[in-house]
Amino acid sequence: MAFLAPAFLALAALAGVPLLVHLLRRRVGRVIDFPAVRYLERMEQEHSKDLKLRNRLLLLLRLLAVIAVALAAARPIARLVGVGHAPIAVAVVLDNSLSAGVVQDGRMHFDSLRADTKRLVSELTSDDRAWIVTADGRVIGGAPAALQAGLDALTPLGGRGNLAEATRRAVGLARSGAPRTPVVALVSDGQRSTFVSDSVVNVDDVPVVMLRHGVSLPRNRAVVQALAEPVRWTPSGAVTLGITAPDSAAWRLTLDGRTVARGTVPPATLDAPSRVTSRLASASTGWVRGSVELEADALRADDTRWFAVRVASPPTVSVRNEGGPFLGAALSTLVDEKRLARGREGDTKVVTVSSADAAGLKLPVLLTAPRDPLSVGEANRQLDRLNIPWRFGAIARAQVLARVPARGGAADTAAPSTRAFDGTPVRLRYPLVYSPGGAGGKPATAPDTIATAGGTPWVVAGDGYVLMGSPIDPDATDLPLGAAFVPWVLEALARRLGDDGRLIEAVPGQTVTGMRGVTGLERPDGSLLPVSGDRLTVPGQAGVYFLRRQANRTGALVVNGEPSESDLAGLGPDTSGAPALLAGIVKGKDVVAIATASAWQKSVFSRAAGQALLLPFLALALVALMAEAWISGR
Repeated sequence: MAFLAPAFLALAALAGVPLLVHLLRRRVGRVIDFPAVRYLERMEQEHSKDLKLRNRLLLLLRLLAVIAVALAAARPIARLVGVGHAPIAVAVVLDNSLSAGVVQDGRMHFDSLRADTKRLVSELTSDDRAWIVTADGRVIGGAPAALQAGLDALTPLGGRGNLAEATRRAVGLARSGAPRTPVVALVSDGQRSTFVSDSVVNVDDVPVVMLRHGVSLPRNRAVVQALAEPVRWTPSGAVTLGITAPDSAAWRLTLDGRTVARGTVPPATLDAPSRVTSRLASASTGWVRGSVELEADALRADDTRWFAVRVASPPTVSVRNEGGPFLGAALSTLVDEKRLARGREGDTKVVTVSSADAAGLKLPVLLTAPRDPLSVGEANRQLDRLNIPWRFGAIARAQVLARVPARGGAADTAAPSTRAFDGTPVRLRYPLVYSPGGAGGKPATAPDTIATAGGTPWVVAGDGYVLMGSPIDPDATDLPLGAAFVPWVLEALARRLGDDGRLIEAVPGQTVTGMRGVTGLERPDGSLLPVSGDRLTVPGQAGVYFLRRQANRTGALVVNGEPSESDLAGLGPDTSGAPALLAGIVKGKDVVAIATASAWQKSVFSRAAGQALLLPFLALALVALMAEAWISGR
């Protein structure tokens, strides 16, 4: 037996009250003999055995009533066969991944999963605790009515989600309902890719009962790629699309809602999709939303794939020889590809690329450390004249690896700076010292640090400048030899020193970092979602979300589902493989997969066979009080 409110067991101490009264009644006072009442003593002696038995029975009934009330207040639970279910703490993992949105016979498959979950919730009592955990980690808790309302509001994700992580969270919630029996109830369409996890969840002794729903496999078409290159169109570019289909499929390509290209692709598989590259030009400027679309089929969520491009004139640069041959070659390549344009130094928005010791520099600038250590003093004087709050420290020649500082607890792995700098060997550097206003501040990592080397800032950026703590030379660092160097140079010139902003590609539910300076997320319908901090959880629905800094668009977040969600393997009506699927994400002592909703519901509640004992103890207290009143009245 266990108790939901064990503190009320303290009420059992009140059982001492009738016991105390009983003992006080036994106190013997001063004895005075009256001849006239001696015959009463003889009568009392004749009935003393009956009186003692009656008083002791009354005492026991009063003690029983008090103890039964105390036990009832503590809300005891016990597993008793055949009398319903004991209070249960059930966390239902509802698979609302993209594949659950498949439509069959005019009904979305997710509606069936939700209906089975609602029937389970309807059987809960006031003593139970329950939560709904979705594949994207969302948690709905509360009374059964609140759970039903939350279920009504759920829709399939635009991606796969993480069923293993949702199960791990459900196990923790179920355990938090102790002393109720913890159970995790999982309901899924059984798509194979959903049950793939890097780490299997060990649930130990928490039962996991899975209902695996199957449907007839539809013939699915999907857009699995929509890649716009380059990110900045000036004003033309190209979109490469990938399509998988069991037969030929017609596609259309849109920019800002206008159809700009059409075509047809032959049949193709997910492993080898049909690819088409379409060259386009946009009359719009700024950030432009685009999509590749197919005719709707049973799984409509993968019939559209989104992309975004920035349409603007190419950034203009002025290159000085002091920057070195490798930096000059990278810039020449970008100019030849028309992704940069050459401008005259000193003109508005023309970025000067040079070594920091060059004379006559004006913001905006991309500066490298001088190759001659004797020029460091002059370089620091130039930084001071440009009001750049950094100074070159003493030369360091020991080889170290560059690192990108984590923002909000995680490194931004999608950023060009991460791909270019993280893990890059650095053999010669001048540690950058943060010196605002000429003061000798020495923070370990200032807010505008892009990369560190040897634990000190190595590449930094701020308003109108990017500063590197090494010359761009293979003798100093392997940076110019990496494939990510040229993309980072373009990113520095177009985004950090220009007005391009940032393009982020993500899947629903993913956490992205690097949101410092972003104040809002403009949804596809034009509404605004406020953003604070450096981390952002990607919305659950696919589309293009523009990053906003106040009223200005500073980038785009492109959200698409994983291509693997278009593979409907495992979605068929054969449920015999469900245990193997479940084993892909869960390991424990009591893990089962069930094929029918009624058996699934019965199996969940059978893990807590029995019931709450509140009413039986209240009934016992009432019977004891009624018996005490009857005996007292005789």
